[in-house]
Amino acid sequence: MQDTVLHTADSPALNTLSGVAGQVSRLQDLLEAEFEALKQRKLEAFEDLQNEKTALLEVLSQVARAVADLDPAPAAWLAEQDALQACKQAHLRNTQLLQRQLHAVRGALQALQGENEVSVDLYDRMGQISRRGAAWSQHLA
Repeated sequence: MQDTVLHTADSPALNTLSGVAGQVSRLQDLLEAEFEALKQRKLEAFEDLQNEKTALLEVLSQVARAVADLDPAPAAWLAEQDALQACKQAHLRNTQLLQRQLHAVRGALQALQGENEVSVDLYDRMGQISRRGAAWSQHLA
């Protein structure tokens, strides 16, 4: 019965349901490749993956919207839920790694530009420790 519903539906997203396992598998591969590119800091490789990943996510999103209207959901879609959840976790992992790398780069840039506000213990003229918060360039002047 579900096959009949899928074949008679006008939605192209439902027609792709038969290949959803392959699409989810490809998404998993893309997310792993993305993670490796991020770990190795190969920005070009990371960027190259984005177009295909975005297109694949759009197709899977269309399928998800079409399946949401069906009761019950097709078995092919239900069978992929664990794999899709794993994709979501892989995406979150990649996002966190990217954010950490961006934070490190921003910190390095701020330090190089003297914009980092740092609290430093220095000795004053009397030999007493005085805590000053300012950019390193001001301490060196």
